[in-house]
Amino acid sequence: MRYWQPVRHGPLLWNICTEPWDTWVPLICFILHFIAWLIIFSVILIFDYAELMGVKQVYYHCLGMGDPLALKSVRAVRLYSHLRHPVYLEFLLVLWAVPCLSLDRLLLAGLFTAYLSCGHSLDQQDYLYLRAQLDKKFLVFSREEAAYGDLLAHNGPAAGKES
Repeated sequence: MRYWQPVRHGPLLWNICTEPWDTWVPLICFILHFIAWLIIFSVILIFDYAELMGVKQVYYHCLGMGDPLALKSVRAVRLYSHLRHPVYLEFLLVLWAVPCLSLDRLLLAGLFTAYLSCGHSLDQQDYLYLRAQLDKKFLVFSREEAAYGDLLAHNGPAAGKES
C-alpha cells in the first residue's frame, strides 16, 4: 500500500460525469455514500469498536490478559466465527456506487467484493443474536430518554440545561 499510485490516465469503465447526468448521478452517489457511512458508524453502537478494529486484541496481548473473545458469550463467539465484518454491504455500496470507475478502483472493489462474499455465512441463530443485541441497545437508549423526560417533567426545561 505504501507505493500505490493512482492510474491517472488509464481507461474508465464508466464515467457518468457528463451532460445531462453531471449533476444528478454524483448527488445520488453522495447520498448513497452518506447513508452507507451512517450505517457503518451506527454499527459501532452495537459492536465493540475497539475490538472490531483490533485495538482491544493488541491491548490484551500486551498486558498478558489473553484473548478478549474468551470473555464473550458463546453466541457472540459463534457470530464472530461466521462474520467477516458487520457492515460488508455498506462497504460494497461505497466501493461500487461511484460516478467514475477507473481500473484501479475496479481492482480494489473487485478484490474486496470477493473477500467479503467468501467470508459471509450468517444463519438464523446469528440473526437472532444480532436482533437481541440491537433490542438491548434500544432499551438502554429508551431508558435514558425516559429518565431525561421525567427530569424535565419534574423540574422544567431549565433543569435539563443545567445537567
